[in-house]
Amino acid sequence: MKEKKVGALGPKVWTSILLFGLIGQIAWVVENMYFSRFMQNEITRAPYATTLMVVFSAIFATLSTLIGGALCDRAGKRKLFICWGYVIWGFTIMMFALVPMKPSADKVLPMVILVVVMDCVMSVIGSISNDASFNAWITDISNTANRARVDTVLAVMPLVALAVVFGGFDSLTNESATTGDWKKFFLILGIIPTIGGLLGLFIMKDKEGIVPNKNNTFWSDFTYSLQPKIIKENKMLYVCLAGNMVSAIAYQVYVNYLFNIVEGTLKIKNYIIPVGIIMVVAAIGSVIISALMDKFGKKHFYYPTIIAGIVGCIVIWCAKFFIDKNETTEIAILIIGGILVIGVSLVMAGLFTASYRDYIPKGKEGLFQGCRMVMYVLVPMIIGPVVAQIIITSANKGVSDSDIVYPMELFLGAAIIMLFAFIPAKIVRDNQPNQHEKLLNELQQ
Repeated sequence: MKEKKVGALGPKVWTSILLFGLIGQIAWVVENMYFSRFMQNEITRAPYATTLMVVFSAIFATLSTLIGGALCDRAGKRKLFICWGYVIWGFTIMMFALVPMKPSADKVLPMVILVVVMDCVMSVIGSISNDASFNAWITDISNTANRARVDTVLAVMPLVALAVVFGGFDSLTNESATTGDWKKFFLILGIIPTIGGLLGLFIMKDKEGIVPNKNNTFWSDFTYSLQPKIIKENKMLYVCLAGNMVSAIAYQVYVNYLFNIVEGTLKIKNYIIPVGIIMVVAAIGSVIISALMDKFGKKHFYYPTIIAGIVGCIVIWCAKFFIDKNETTEIAILIIGGILVIGVSLVMAGLFTASYRDYIPKGKEGLFQGCRMVMYVLVPMIIGPVVAQIIITSANKGVSDSDIVYPMELFLGAAIIMLFAFIPAKIVRDNQPNQHEKLLNELQQ
């Protein structure tokens, strides 16, 4: 009964977790999926434009998370950075409604540069308020008795956000829509984080007892989590992030091609219901498993989760043998494998992130958000797509660009990468229970 008490979070805390977790992911869905679609449909389809957006956005997001983590720790505040950050974040999205569309040939490059710069500004504000400050706040208010549940709920938010944006507003971005619809899309999706930030001023509270930490210079704080000495002193923290990184790399191998694989490679045209089933079951299943993690301990879930992810990738790969032969079997295989693959990506995020938070030293919550971005976002977004490109190129030798088919072997590549997750999992599994027990004892004193 005592562990249940220390793991309990109040309704206002859960409201803040769900509010800022969901709205933040809605904003990131717009940035990750719709800014590139906007570039391709309304500015230019030339691939260099989208590539510039992805690369510069990832770089600026990582740098600004390092800055934001240092700032919120030095200020001893999270709420102001989060709430006012979300307010400004919304305005940066709304500004896209002012971008001139369908430019003439001589104005394409200036428009590409403008959109890339605006995307970087949006990423900077979002990373400071969400990736740095909100994640530091999550570390503050959670503890070892509830972190698996909290982090898995947050890992489900991208799926919920995708459902909200895709289901509610995607029609505004169709090629048949007028340019005014794109303007409406950006205005509506920008208003959401702005209103959320204003609501947060009345709902959210910083954890009591946080004090400003200005013992070091700003540059020292900025580079803190990347310093060799700090890595050596907190090696278990980085091992946890390494587990998360491997899972994220595997995910990045196939996720960018997922819908094209379903519709183009597997030739399943009516995929909305199967994909809906995968998303709903994976989300619900991951939340249930996260509750079991908190109840029985994370130690028992590392190996089964990795194995389930590998099996899921192999199951989906098997669908290739039924292309043009039995669509019903294809769909069944897709649903079973998809639930495992997507569910595992959610559970892995919650599992390793919760363990990583357990090792963050008190008073350094913000400083350790930058290394999370480097290992969970920047590195996977470079390595994963490179691996995917090698697999795709190998499977399409001698094929023209217009005839390229995204191969099912992408899932085998992801499965092979997932095998490497056993290394950090073994280390964390052997050490984490002692840390968990230590933190529980501190909470109960």
